[in-house]
Formats: sequence, C-alpha cells, structure tokens
Amino acid sequence: MIVRLVRPLVLLCLLVSAALPVGVGAQDDAPRFESPTLGVSFALPAGWTVYETEDTLLTGADADVAAVREGGVPIGLTVRMVFGTFNQLGITDATQIPAMLQRLVPPEGEASDPQAVQWGNASGYQTEVVLPEEQLTTRVALLAIAGGRVAVVRGIAPGPIWQTQALPTFQALMASLEFRLPERDADYITRIPSNDGGVLWHYIAPPPESGREVRAGGIVYDMFDVMYMVVGAGGVMSLDMNSGARISYMGPWLGGNFVDVAIGPDTKLYMANVAAETDQAIMVVDRAGNWARGWGGRGDGAGEFAPGMPRTIAINSNGDVWAISEGHSAGLTNRLYKFDAYGNLLLSLDLAALNPDLHDVRLAIHPQTDALYLVGAAGNLTVADENGQALVVNLGQEVLQGLRPRDIAIAPNGNIVLALDAPGLDGFGFLELSAAGRLLDVFGFPFDEERGGPFLPGEYAHPAGLLIGPDGTGYWTETHPQTGYTQVQHFTFRGDGVLPLGREALADQGAEADLLGSSDPALGGGTIAYGQSVKGTLNNRYPSHHWTFEGEAGDHVIIAMMDASGAGLLDPKLRLLTADEREIAANDDVGAARPEGMGERDAYIDFYLPSDGVYTIEAGRFGGRGEYVLTLKRVSG
Repeated sequence: MIVRLVRPLVLLCLLVSAALPVGVGAQDDAPRFESPTLGVSFALPAGWTVYETEDTLLTGADADVAAVREGGVPIGLTVRMVFGTFNQLGITDATQIPAMLQRLVPPEGEASDPQAVQWGNASGYQTEVVLPEEQLTTRVALLAIAGGRVAVVRGIAPGPIWQTQALPTFQALMASLEFRLPERDADYITRIPSNDGGVLWHYIAPPPESGREVRAGGIVYDMFDVMYMVVGAGGVMSLDMNSGARISYMGPWLGGNFVDVAIGPDTKLYMANVAAETDQAIMVVDRAGNWARGWGGRGDGAGEFAPGMPRTIAINSNGDVWAISEGHSAGLTNRLYKFDAYGNLLLSLDLAALNPDLHDVRLAIHPQTDALYLVGAAGNLTVADENGQALVVNLGQEVLQGLRPRDIAIAPNGNIVLALDAPGLDGFGFLELSAAGRLLDVFGFPFDEERGGPFLPGEYAHPAGLLIGPDGTGYWTETHPQTGYTQVQHFTFRGDGVLPLGREALADQGAEADLLGSSDPALGGGTIAYGQSVKGTLNNRYPSHHWTFEGEAGDHVIIAMMDASGAGLLDPKLRLLTADEREIAANDDVGAARPEGMGERDAYIDFYLPSDGVYTIEAGRFGGRGEYVLTLKRVSG
C-alpha cells in the first residue's frame, strides 16, 4: 500500500499534523496554484485538486487524491510535498543532503543513486524508487528552499504509466515550482535589528607616510593569534588578533599585487596575486615573509589565469588550493580551479555549469566538511562538494536578492557570514545566515560619504576581506578608495561591544540620543507594584533589567513590555522568575493577536502566580536597543 511509501517520510520529517483541507480545482483562467502558507506555487494540471495542511500538500486528480488520503493506490500521478526545517531532518550542513535522501527510500524499494537536481528555483538531490510489491514508481527529491527550510517532493504513479504518461506531467510541474518565504515569515528580514551587535576593537590608519601602497584585502590568522592582511602592492600587514595593534609589514615580493590570502595546513600563506606580469598568480610565503614557491601564469591554458585573476583563494584541510579565474578569451570563460599545495592542477571546472548566475565570485571552505562555498556579486550562493559538484544552488536566494556580496566566511559552527557592498543601504553591511540559508542576524552602518574622514566604529563602505575567528566573532578589512583610510574592525553580531558605535556616538550630540539608547542605560531596574508603569533603556552594556514585586498565590498578573519609540528600535523580551531564579513564564513577541496599543514585537505575559513570594520580571531584548515601558497589572475577579 502507498502508506508504506509515505511513512518513512513523515517519521523522518517529524511533521505529522492535523489536516486543514483546502480544495482547489484547476481553472482555465487561473492555471497556477499558490499557497502563501507553505510558500510554494506551481502550474496546476487541468482537473487536478490540491489538498493542503499546515506542512504538507497533496495534488492530483480528485479520485487519486482521495485514494492516497485513504491509504490506497492512485491510478494516475499524484504529487506530495512535505515542508520542514534542516533541524527537523537532523541536517547541519548541505553536504548531508544526498545521504539524507537515501534514508527516505523504503527498505523494500529499489532506488537509483542520488543525483543533483534543479526543480524550479530550488536545488537538491533526487532519486527514482520502484516498489515492486505495490507496482508503483516514485521520484523523490530533497530540496533546499526559501527561509532555510527543506521540501521533500514526491511524484507517485503506477509503474506501467510512469514513463509514458506520468513522467512528462511530473517534469513539467517540477519545472514550474517556485518556493518563497511563507506568509508568516515574509517580513522576517526587516524584523532583525542591525544595531544589537558591537565593535570589540578598531584598527584605523590613514595612508602610510612612507609612501607604501596599502589597499586592504583578505585576512587570515595563525595559531599564535597573529592576523595577516594582504594590502595590494604593499605586501602583507600583520596585526595582533586580540587588540588590533599593528605588528609589521612583510614584502612586497616580485612586483606582486595581492588581494586575498589563505593559510594552509603547512602554516604558509597562500596569496592571490593580480599583478599583470606574473608567472605566480598564486604565491606562497612563510609567516616570516620568506618566499617559498608560486605558480600560475597569464593565459588561457589549463591552470593559467585570466588578467586580474585570481581575486579569491581558499584552502581545505588537505592543503588543496581552490581559486577562481574569470574572463578567459579562449576555452572555458570562467573557471573553478583546484590545485595541490605545490601547484599541480587537480581540477578545472566550468563555473557556469556549477551555477550560470555566478560571477565576480568569492570562496570559503567549511571548516568541518571541506565543502566549498561560492558567492557571486549578484548574491548567488552555491555550495559544492570536495569535487566541485553542486550540492545546493542559490542558497538563501530570498535574502540575497538585490544585494552585492563582497566576501564570504564560514563560522566554526557552520553559519555563513557575508560582507556586502551596498552603498546607500541603510541598515547593515554584514549578514549571518544559518547553514540552511536562513537569515540570523545583521550588523553594520554605511559610511557617511558627506561627513568623510576616517571610519567610525561599525561603519563600512566597501569591505574587501572577511574573517570569522575561532570564537565566532568577525573581522572585516577595507581601504576607502577616496579618503585612503584603511580599517580592520573586530565585531560581534549580538552582544556587548567595547567601543561606542559611530552613529550612537554622533547621536549623543543631538536630539536622537535617547532613541538610539545613548541615554543613561543604568536607569532601569528596581521595584514595581501592581498598577504601575516604569521605564528603562537597554543596549549592549545593559541588555536587561530586573524589576521585583510581591505577589500572592493565585494572583492573575499581566506584564507588558513595549518599545517606547514605536519605531522598532527595540525588540522586547520578558521572563518571569521566582525568588530562586526559576523561570515560570516568558514571551518574546506578542504576535498579531496583540492587545490594543502594543506592537507585534512587544512582549506580553498573562499568568497566575503559583505561590506567595517575591517575583522578578526580567525586562530584556531579543535585539535592538532603546527605551522601553514596562507595565504590571493584577486582574481582579
């Protein structure tokens, strides 16, 4: 029976739920079905019906949908989609997708090897399964889709009609698939505050008086907490990772012009050299600056580099070197190269075959899996395996659309961090995404070109290099093309910074100071009584305040915490604690069904106290900074 085909999928996805039927018949004037709740649309074949729940979708002819719902076998093609998250499937990295797909195959099924697939605007892996006992054939794919989610999509039909009738219809439907953010998540990008992180140290310097040319590029660190930043024709600058203090310059070497750097297992520095006349487009030096070797001349031959290439370099745990060469005049136009540590060419791949939308590419390596991450200037993020074969294409597409990534780094926990070049963008220059492509956090403020002068803490213009340290905090580098100032900023997406953010410091001088949380943040916390409202200010230095009150068993209390600005500067978060600091109630967002006067991101607790005693309200934040209003009420009756 078909139930045996579906059961492994449902158990694995942990997505069993109550059915909420929605019947949608095909119409001549509306041939495309769309589910805002699930975030999917597709061309609906004539005469088909869609049955939808909160996490599944089943479509086919009326009789076939009814048969499948009752545990029977369809006489024609049916398509089932199940939506979930990477976490629900136990996937922590895109490299696990092929193996996970094989777990979706029933034990009695005969399955083909997983193959990379692009269905509509989603990518993943597919396999074809034959169930001899039921005489059914199914094609199943595990796809990475919008919002850091996954979809398991199955086409099911009796074997005799699969190739002749069912497969062409199924392929057409799959080609028409379009996944987007579900209706409930459509605004989650705008809900993430950009000013809840901080700057830990800031190296800033004007052009050197010595005349040495400095143009900041890529950056790496070694086991002694020394950072190495390539600075164009100036060679390499070393910095103390803990303080940002400059240590020394090294080089330049052989007329090189260095734009990116990686460190290999041999602890040597591998540099991307864009100098016009060179036979060492990749140059290797030790950490003392002694030249070791180099390779890669200009030309269109195997292993050679186009003018101005490579601009990015990455090294895996085996010491293999990945690089990109774009703009060749003969042979493959855009190439992905893999060399061993001594310059022997291991792979030369067509970048367009990996993802035709990739251009002006930057590379990073996953520290645990050696998966290769490629991001293009148009925001096209692709994950490939150690052989350069695509695992996921256009990951996080809904987040990156319209943005211009400048560099990419992978955090120790597998999160993806991107530096953006977005002049005039008001809000952030750095993104943190989960391994599944869901946006987690943002940080950064555009440099004020009218003000000019040096960068202030938190400001960016055109990031050139990006690094995530072993503790998960970030570093970025850049040189402003007009002012000549070079900076390296050590930052955290969320938490206390050591330095005041530039905009916050400037706002201290004007009327916006209070709204930005620069008024005295210590003015918060103490006692609160029933029927009273209090105010406080939260920021990185003071992320929460504690307010205490006395209550009796059975008291019906309502606690409301609101962003005082009304402009979304603060995302309040509430916790109710007993005298022994045990949490008994909490809330982050009150949501759409909010009391009058509150925003969806404000916090609200409606609770009956369990005993007499002293209770603590922790007025905190999910993100942002600024003033809040906290109200405590006891409901009579």
